[in-house]
Amino acid sequence: MPINIKFLENEIIDQYLYDENPDRPWIIGFSGGKDSTMLLQIVWNALKKLDPILLTRQIYVICNDTLVENPRIVKFINVTLKKFKRLQTNNKSQLSLIKQFHN
Repeated sequence: MPINIKFLENEIIDQYLYDENPDRPWIIGFSGGKDSTMLLQIVWNALKKLDPILLTRQIYVICNDTLVENPRIVKFINVTLKKFKRLQTNNKSQLSLIKQFHN
């Protein structure tokens, strides 16, 4: 079954705008894998469609580096988070990127 990206984006927009608790932040776990990368991209693309005045909910993207990840994945995570940080600054979004290291 093919993925309907427009449906997913509309669902994200609906959940973002009409949640019963609009002050509740969203937390997105990002591992650098295909699923979390797709989720982050779809959320970002969906919220870009909204008028900036509606972007009031805080969104946290959490990435935990357990120091055992494949170096290629770590590089991908770092590059991706830098890109989103730059986009966040340019678009004045409520997206916060958090990378945690564990010893």
